[in-house]
Amino acid sequence: MSKVSSQTKWNRANPKAIWAQQALRSALKRGLIIQEPCKECGALDAEAHHPDYDKPMCVDWLCRLHHRHVHMKGRQTG
Repeated sequence: MSKVSSQTKWNRANPKAIWAQQALRSALKRGLIIQEPCKECGALDAEAHHPDYDKPMCVDWLCRLHHRHVHMKGRQTG
């Protein structure tokens, strides 16, 4: 029996998140969405954060640090 990675477990548990990420990636490649700087600090190397996976094109652009803070904050209140 092979061990399942934590990433694989997360992927299986979050199909809507995977769909939203793929939809956004496609829109970025096609030029329909433009990556923006971090909305908190202005860093140019920003990642997309989906507050609502049902709206894959509505994202907050956050640097890695601020993106992690959003998710840590969600764990503490959730």
